[in-house]
Amino acid sequence: MITLTRYRTTVIVVIIVLALLTFNTSYRYVNSPGNESQPEPKAEPSPKPAPESTQGQAQEPAQEPAQQPVPDPAEKPAEKPVEKPAEKPAEKPAENPAPKPAPDPPRLARPAELFSLKPVREAPEKITSTIFMFRGDFSSDLYDLFALQKRATRYCDKDTTVDGCDVKLPKNYKWGTLSSKLVDALELMCNEPVKTDFYAKIDDDLIMSESKFDEVLRVMAETDCQVAGGIIPSRNYYWPLGQVYIFKRAMLEKICQLYPITWRLHSSEDITFGRLLNISDTSMFCNLNKPDNHWHINYKDRRFELNYFTQHNERK
Repeated sequence: MITLTRYRTTVIVVIIVLALLTFNTSYRYVNSPGNESQPEPKAEPSPKPAPESTQGQAQEPAQEPAQQPVPDPAEKPAEKPVEKPAEKPAEKPAENPAPKPAPDPPRLARPAELFSLKPVREAPEKITSTIFMFRGDFSSDLYDLFALQKRATRYCDKDTTVDGCDVKLPKNYKWGTLSSKLVDALELMCNEPVKTDFYAKIDDDLIMSESKFDEVLRVMAETDCQVAGGIIPSRNYYWPLGQVYIFKRAMLEKICQLYPITWRLHSSEDITFGRLLNISDTSMFCNLNKPDNHWHINYKDRRFELNYFTQHNERK
């Protein structure tokens, strides 16, 4: 009896377990994706037939517009490639281009006349000076007719035979090499142990009284004028005419600092002197106007007349 009861109980338990397993399997199948109960689709109304535009021709069915894809906001729009500008072909350099002419230097102002300058200091009681001139075959035998030429130190060529020479230079010179003669003479002055207040270069055909020359030295000592003469403002610096030019010791010392002079000298000794100074400051130069204080080649007054018939550079 007990055994039968246990058997019944076991059968009942097995039936209950099988029922539970069957229910659980059915529930999972119903609720799995794709097996949900979907509502039945509503019946769409049939489209109305389009009116025929032409009799006898079949009307093609209207096509629905294609749906455009919705852009994903997370995706960045594609960047457009940057178009590079077209490169211009390189210009070929011109063959042997013509050199551009150098611009003209600014025009220099003409210096004031010496005796128009206002004095800035008092002249010393004693003024020392060195006057020099070139003596050559072209000079007149009466070159020392005037006291000024008689005061001058006369520089001659190495092999000259004329009389009246104080210093013989180491070379012989021509008209086109007088710049070298000037430089050699200045070099000797630079080596002199005693320096004077003023230096003056004069021509043998200069006509100037000794008293007027001393007056010029006095006025220059009272002013800032460093070089006096017939000053020419050109070549971007000043240079004096060679009949007479007077310069202070400071200008000689400036020239002495240039030795040895290695650059090419100009054919004109006057331009070479201006190139040695190479100054464009108007206040450092002053004019000695003709005929206020000196003359060149010819002179005439109510009782006296003097003419040099031939200038030395015109002689054959």
